[in-house]
Amino acid sequence: MPLTAQFVRNLQRFRLVTFDVTDTLLRLKDPTTQYIQTAATNGVVGLERSKMELCFRKQFKWMSKKHPNFGRDTPNMEWQSWWLHLVERTFNGMDADIPQDKLKTIAEQLLIVFRTSVCWQHIQCASEFVQCVRQTGKCVGVISNFDPSLPQVLSAMGFDKKFDFILTSYEAGAMKPDAGIFEVPVKRLQIAPSEALHIGNKFDLDFLGARNSGWSSLLVQSPPDPKLDTSSAAKYIFPSLAKMLQTLQSQEFAW
Repeated sequence: MPLTAQFVRNLQRFRLVTFDVTDTLLRLKDPTTQYIQTAATNGVVGLERSKMELCFRKQFKWMSKKHPNFGRDTPNMEWQSWWLHLVERTFNGMDADIPQDKLKTIAEQLLIVFRTSVCWQHIQCASEFVQCVRQTGKCVGVISNFDPSLPQVLSAMGFDKKFDFILTSYEAGAMKPDAGIFEVPVKRLQIAPSEALHIGNKFDLDFLGARNSGWSSLLVQSPPDPKLDTSSAAKYIFPSLAKMLQTLQSQEFAW
């Protein structure tokens, strides 16, 4: 996509532009189906989709509370172990009689496949948006609540060499919306927070997290979350990444 003079002017004040990943640049295809299919290849069949989704959400919430940030600060727990425990707890919630050796195999296979292009898809205009920002000469990075495998995922999806840095919450030791994760890149680059822009899809984690850290931010949110009052931020919210790009390419944007 050609770079417009308007796009350059709109980003003129920024030296750093960062993106969230999940549901901003990339989207999981169908994780529940992947769980069920992987189980089936290992002889575990008859799993109910709705129950699987419920069990996963329950166990993800429990693991995130008990061992935050993918177990980063839990003694003797690597991030891989965090995911293996989550998968095992999810399947145990489905069927407590699944043999332990099968559970271990299923969990290990899921850990591998979710780091490949099999489980992810591009969001429309994601690659074009990142490339346009790169063409302006800005430092372009990723800030994501993710485990250390994120560079592997981005590489598998063709985003290798598209970013100047990839900062995960695991590396930073802080999860969005904590200001600690937003402080890392501005300190590294020795720039002011006001010279940084973050683009994401979560109002609390991305939009407010960045703004409360002194950054500017834009939000992709479709549909809007009815539980959140975003009326004061309406001008910074777009229904899609494609619409955000189109607006920045063609209209003057008042930050």
